[in-house]
Amino acid sequence: MGMLSEGLTQVLIPASALVGIVFALLQWYLVSKVKVSGDSSNGLSDKLIEEEEDGVNNREASIKCAEIQHAISVGATSFLFTQYKYLSVFMCVFAAIIFLFLGSVKGFSTKSEPCTYNKGSLCKPALANAAFSTLAFLLGALTSVLSGFLGMKIATYANARTTLEARKGVGKAFVTAFRSGAVMGFLLSANGLLVLYITIILFKLYYGDDWEGLYESITGYGLGGSSMALFGRVGGGIYTKAADVGADLVGKVERNIPEDDPRNPAVIADNVGDNVGDIAGMGSDLFGSYAESSCAALFVASISSFGISHDYTAMSFPLIISSVGIVVCLVTTLFATDLFEIKDVSEIEPSLKRQLVVSTILMTVGIAMVSFFALPSEFTLFNFGTEKAVKNWHLFFCVSIGLWAGLVIGYTTEYYTSNAYSPVQDVADSCRTGAATNVIFGLALGYKSVIIPIFAIAIAIYVSFSLAAMYGIAVAALGMLSTIATGLAIDAYGPISDNAGGIAEMAGMSPKIRERTDALDAAGNTTAAIGKGFAIGSAALVSLALFGAFVSRAGIKTVDVLTPKVFIGLIVGAMLPYWFSAMTMKSVGSAALKMVEEVRRQFNTIPGLMEGRAKPDYANCVKISTDASLREMIPPGALVMLTPLIAGTLFGVETLAGVLAGSLVSGVQVAISASNTGGAWDNAKKYIEAGASEHAKTLGPKGSDAHKAAVIGDTIGDPLKDTSGPSLNILIKLMAVESLVFAPFFAAHGVEMANPKLLSLILFSLFAITSAKVFFEERFEADSDYSDYDDVVLFWMSLGVCTLIVFGIERFEGMWNGEVLLLNDGWENRWVVSDWKKDENTAGVWNHTSGKWNGDPNDKGIQTSEDYRFYAISAEFPEFSNKDQTLVFQFSVKHEQKLDCGGGYMKLLSGEVDQKKFGGDTSYSIMFGPDICGYSTKKVHAILNYNETNHLIKKEVPCETDQLSHVYTFIIRPDATYSILIDNVEKQTGSLYSDWDLLPPKQIKDPEAKKPEDWDDKEYISDPEDKKPEGYDDIPKELPDPDAKKPEDWEDEEDGEWTAPTIPNPEYKGHEGKGFVKLKASGVNL
Repeated sequence: MGMLSEGLTQVLIPASALVGIVFALLQWYLVSKVKVSGDSSNGLSDKLIEEEEDGVNNREASIKCAEIQHAISVGATSFLFTQYKYLSVFMCVFAAIIFLFLGSVKGFSTKSEPCTYNKGSLCKPALANAAFSTLAFLLGALTSVLSGFLGMKIATYANARTTLEARKGVGKAFVTAFRSGAVMGFLLSANGLLVLYITIILFKLYYGDDWEGLYESITGYGLGGSSMALFGRVGGGIYTKAADVGADLVGKVERNIPEDDPRNPAVIADNVGDNVGDIAGMGSDLFGSYAESSCAALFVASISSFGISHDYTAMSFPLIISSVGIVVCLVTTLFATDLFEIKDVSEIEPSLKRQLVVSTILMTVGIAMVSFFALPSEFTLFNFGTEKAVKNWHLFFCVSIGLWAGLVIGYTTEYYTSNAYSPVQDVADSCRTGAATNVIFGLALGYKSVIIPIFAIAIAIYVSFSLAAMYGIAVAALGMLSTIATGLAIDAYGPISDNAGGIAEMAGMSPKIRERTDALDAAGNTTAAIGKGFAIGSAALVSLALFGAFVSRAGIKTVDVLTPKVFIGLIVGAMLPYWFSAMTMKSVGSAALKMVEEVRRQFNTIPGLMEGRAKPDYANCVKISTDASLREMIPPGALVMLTPLIAGTLFGVETLAGVLAGSLVSGVQVAISASNTGGAWDNAKKYIEAGASEHAKTLGPKGSDAHKAAVIGDTIGDPLKDTSGPSLNILIKLMAVESLVFAPFFAAHGVEMANPKLLSLILFSLFAITSAKVFFEERFEADSDYSDYDDVVLFWMSLGVCTLIVFGIERFEGMWNGEVLLLNDGWENRWVVSDWKKDENTAGVWNHTSGKWNGDPNDKGIQTSEDYRFYAISAEFPEFSNKDQTLVFQFSVKHEQKLDCGGGYMKLLSGEVDQKKFGGDTSYSIMFGPDICGYSTKKVHAILNYNETNHLIKKEVPCETDQLSHVYTFIIRPDATYSILIDNVEKQTGSLYSDWDLLPPKQIKDPEAKKPEDWDDKEYISDPEDKKPEGYDDIPKELPDPDAKKPEDWEDEEDGEWTAPTIPNPEYKGHEGKGFVKLKASGVNL
């Protein structure tokens, strides 16, 4: 037990969350003191306003700011509410799927079951877990939606206020923008923690000390948060980039007007997009990461000694980290808003980066305190079937390395995306020769920027896993996200500043004010890229922790990439990020194309628009972005949500494990590359526009050929850095947490939902139909309606073809039906231990162990624990028929304990069987396995039940008698032939009809024959002249084996006194007594 009491823990967590909420509301109040209305209270007479500026006392500009803010707010709110209508339908449908899938694991049973990891306790029934997982999913989804909506509201509330505060100086504007970002950061982190904590407390009223079931159901909270984040990120990203690209291509390139010019019809849609994509979408994304990392850590902790010993404080370690993080971020925020004043534009970026460094240093101290006060000095953690001893300082290093790895990733991202460093300057310089070289240099920069972050993630994974296994990785991810309030404040600051600059431009405010807002925006672009690095790094760690939890929960021993099922999953999973990116990029391109056409139409058809005498139709552009984003977000969302369900249900947990591993490894690197490439192109354009250095001046000014090439690069990079790249974080996290939530269903019913032959035939047929459709549309129809929906269908049809091949490889001699029943970690979920002989106190207890002599300590099986006991265990699988098919009955056994007398049989049962009462008297169809008893009986039994009669094989099949593992195989073919193999070596073969008495005999005894009255049953009579040889009694029948040696690991105290085994004595002749055959007893009538 740690020094922090349970009562104090129960106060600390909600108190920290409430402090965060109060602090956020205080920041909101301070922002609200800046008035946007055109009355006398709007600050126009404030003496702090710099009097020499043009347009300072221009009441019309202030009124315009209020009008533009209102338009942006209405557009953003309208889009989010429309999106939430669609998402509410998805929430209800997917909640029903969760309940039905998880509830069916035990046939909607309401009976408690033995816990998977704590055998001495009973866990709640599957139906309860299904209900609570569904409720947790809905709570997570609603919290995610609320987080995104509140972030959007404060952003649209603060953008015009930041613009107006820029009249008083860059410092005032910076504080307003940063305080607004802090509102979002603290509301999201505090709400997320508080809702999760309250959910746990309420669920615990039902679950009690069943930590395993409690936190298994809580994982639904992370699934709900991430699923909403997926649609928020994808939908918001498509919205903002469609408007941005459309506005840039026509406005900047074709019409040569400034960015955010009010004459551009897409300018309001562009500013709305900044809020729904970069604020609401990003907020939901990071909330999802926070929820998933917390759920992963809590789940792993629940199956460790924390859960078994009911140590509430230690179990709550992940929540305590988040609580301390809120307090640390609160103190850090004061450095930016109250302790240090920004006096010059050059101080903006260092101030933001100071937030990252200060919060990291303070959080390291906080982690040290939490680790030593909340955790026992030493405890055990579950690690793929083994227990790992861990000390509290191990977890301090795990959390800290995640925290500092995030900082390294952030600063590496800044180096590759900030125009203050050579990589971006080289990209800008490449614009001299046109857009092509700009694109080439930008792609190269993105690929190269992957190196250091991947090494940082790899080191964090290695250290944390070495110290605390999968729990270490989970808390490392939580460490990276522990300063999420500060990270979100910095992230939200960027779009708010960007909106402020756009409002200043549209309101016609002075160039000096625009210069200040541009400086705020430039710093925001750099720090936003840092935030994306944090999000990607944390997504990698979170996904790996969830992957480990899934593997444990699904009972997978190892993920062997050489297995065909795993390998196809691996390569398909590695492909998914590319396909997902293709979908989102194409969606942005399609929506941008419609936006370009609309903007061109307005410029060409509205008289006086270019001269500023007419007002553009902003609403139509907003509608185009809204419709496009809502329509185009469905196929990528369907791809991500359906992949785990289909792969796990139809192809099994091994294939799904491969899919998750492939998507994780591929997705992280594609996300980093895409985000940094887009960020570099964006800042290369700004570097040329700013002309802040002699080098930059040689490339500019705006409108030059180099600048036009930079704008093209920026336009290409926009969907990479703001749509595809950030959305990939959610892809790898969401598939992992969805797999974890549905793991009980996949483990129980995977590859049982359909006949593989029929399934593959259906999929292959659909594949052929879809392929033909695509072929003819692409070649013979100029206006093809081929869409991403066809892509989704085509993908799963292709996977069906792969499955057809894999099933063909894996099935022996054309056998399609099969069941592999393993006894690895999690075997208790699949097997039922019988209570046979328990009432007589002669029932044995199974041990799960790797045994004495093993090459791999993780290669485990079940072992009998006591001599002279009865053991029985069974596993149920769907009924099948081997008619016209080959039946293979195979298992491995090791008589490590030198069996004296007993059998190691496997039985194929049929009909209704009470598995808890399964025993030696239970009827069966086949009994097969070795039988050893004493010196004489060492054979393989092969017994077939036919017409309710057991028939033994008539041939002798010797078994192996050493203490090594051997594989016994019984093959029955459709032509009634059979083979018995030991270690893949054929020991016996023949016909079922000749080697078993299955058919009626050709001759039977005469039922009317009677035994003669003088019949003597004795076969022999004694020889009266027979005598016993001399010395007979002095010659033993058996002698000790002279070559036998005492084993090196034999302990007399534990194993008893060792005696050498005996062998037959060659000197022993034996004396059975001589006699004569009675001819009458042989049936011979004399």
